[in-house]
Amino acid sequence: MTVRVELDRSICTSCGNCVDICSELFEMAEDGFAYLKNSENIDEKQIIELKDEMCSIDAAESCPAMCIYVYENGEELV
Repeated sequence: MTVRVELDRSICTSCGNCVDICSELFEMAEDGFAYLKNSENIDEKQIIELKDEMCSIDAAESCPAMCIYVYENGEELV
């Protein structure tokens, strides 16, 4: 199973929910917006591939801006 997590920082509202719920994957950057740890930057998105979903689904579901996307084997979960 391959899980892909994407964070679109261009629509992040800096609420910090993702960090509170999933600090293993997310942190707040110096600019005040969420940052996806150990990610690859592609345009405004940060992307990381994982072996399992960890807490990424909970983080995505808690995001009021809906800027976190989680895919499993290419299919969007959140």
